[in-house]
Amino acid sequence: MTSFMDAMVPIFGIIGVFGMPAVIVWTALHFNNKKKEQFHTSLQKLIASGQELTPELMQSIPGYQAEESKDSDVKGGAVLIGIGIGIVLLGYFGMHNSIVWGSGLLVACLGVGLLSAGIYSKRDSSEDA
Repeated sequence: MTSFMDAMVPIFGIIGVFGMPAVIVWTALHFNNKKKEQFHTSLQKLIASGQELTPELMQSIPGYQAEESKDSDVKGGAVLIGIGIGIVLLGYFGMHNSIVWGSGLLVACLGVGLLSAGIYSKRDSSEDA
C-alpha cells in the first residue's frame, strides 16, 4: 500500500505544478469573458429600448471597463523593478544563491523595459497633442 502512495505523490506534484497555472489563467479569462458578455448584453438591451447612451449610463452598466491609463505601464514597471530588486537582495544576502539573484535581475530588467515603454508612450502621446 505504501508503494502506491509513494508513486502518487510525484504524480500529484507534477499535476499541481503544471496544472495550477493553467487553472488560474483559465479562471481569470473565464470571468473576464463573463463580465464582457454581461456588459454587451446590457448594452444591446439599452440600444434595443432606444435609450440614449451617455458616458454616465455606460459607466453604470455592470462589466464596464474604462480605457487603461498611460500611467499603468509606468506603475507596472516601477512595481516590477521593486520586485526584482527584492529578489536580487534575497538571492544575494538571504540565500547566497546566484540563480535567485539572476532571476531578480531578469525581473528588474523587465520592469525597466516596461517603465521605459510607459514613459516613451506618454511622451509620444503628448507630442501628438
